[in-house]
Amino acid sequence: MSNTPTIDRQDSGKVVCTVSFTKEQTSASKEKAIQKLGASVKIDGFRQGSIPSDVLKEKIDPAQLFEETVRELLPKTFTELVQEHGIKPIVPPKVEIASDNPITVKVTFVERPTVKVKGAFKLSVKVKKKDVEEKDVQEMMDYILKQHQTSKVVDRTVKDGDRVTIDFWGETLDGKEIEGIRTTGHQVVIGSKVLLPGFEDELIGLKKDDKKDFTLTFPEKHQAEELRGKPVSFHVTMNTVEELTLPELTDEFAKKHLQVESVADFKKNVKESMSKQEEDLQKRNTEEEAFEKIREATTVKLLPELVDDEKHSLLEDLMRQLERQDMNMEDWMKRAGKTKEQVEKDLTDQAEKRLTLRLGISALIDERGIDVTDEEMKKSIETLVSPLSAEERLKIAPNYAKGEQAYEQLHWQKRVEKLLSEIIKD
Repeated sequence: MSNTPTIDRQDSGKVVCTVSFTKEQTSASKEKAIQKLGASVKIDGFRQGSIPSDVLKEKIDPAQLFEETVRELLPKTFTELVQEHGIKPIVPPKVEIASDNPITVKVTFVERPTVKVKGAFKLSVKVKKKDVEEKDVQEMMDYILKQHQTSKVVDRTVKDGDRVTIDFWGETLDGKEIEGIRTTGHQVVIGSKVLLPGFEDELIGLKKDDKKDFTLTFPEKHQAEELRGKPVSFHVTMNTVEELTLPELTDEFAKKHLQVESVADFKKNVKESMSKQEEDLQKRNTEEEAFEKIREATTVKLLPELVDDEKHSLLEDLMRQLERQDMNMEDWMKRAGKTKEQVEKDLTDQAEKRLTLRLGISALIDERGIDVTDEEMKKSIETLVSPLSAEERLKIAPNYAKGEQAYEQLHWQKRVEKLLSEIIKD
């Protein structure tokens, strides 16, 4: 930069740089902007791509040309500011036009703010171990066995344990049908308690083609807010009654249907699987508890630029998620019962929490001197790519070269894992 920029370093971590460009810099960038904007311009008598700048300039919107000229000036400006003044930005810089003659821009960088973690070397979380109980194992075995149960239609009244198929609809006490309740061909096992409390009990004693009317009051915490605590009159028609029979769990059945040699092996496998799931759950819960303790112990002043950048990232994640669900933002807000203001507040809260946690973790890693050696990284990458084919490994290998984004993300992940291993105690 020919002109010396003004650098304003603030305690908050904000660095405001004011840069004025010389006529030579502006002219060179303006010429590049003209050629870029004019690349698709067609003018009779000239070959596309070979139109003189002074002719192209007459066809380009001045405001657009000015904007593109500034855009051409910025990349080199960013690099020089960062390198010459030791600026370490953690989010993309913000640019404002301060003057157009000479072109002067105000570039705001945000560096990592001062972070304090209370009791940085005393933070700890104890693992809460929970053994899988025999009754839980038996319930899981029964559940698996139910997947092999048989059914037969019976001509008798409904009793507990039967599976029934019903049609029903509901109305308010003044006779107005409630939208969204009418259902046909609904199957339910009596005693499963998946329907409104008391609903299944009302079906006991009915036979095929029987009809019954009864009134139930919706729970105060029901998901449909408009029905909470409200009495509803239901009208039910019994279509079919089926008797369900569980198979006898024998070694022969286990071998044939459960891919194990015996009932004992089946029980052993179920217990081991449940123990692994419980262990994984406790690990996630313990890590979440550790993260929460770090966040609560972290004190940091978050600049609006930081929060806005994080909100933008969160919003992009949400939009991608909605796109996968074939849903737009308006539909999602309607379904979630949220206003635009509520979504904005939620995103702000999430952004502040995520930033506080991430900055707290970073500060702890630095204070504790936690790092991952090149050899450890090599082993981690090998473990990560080991399930892939040789062709797939070659394809992604460049992404895990030192300094590349994938490498740095894995490096950060491994440092966080080491931090957690120091905080979480058995």
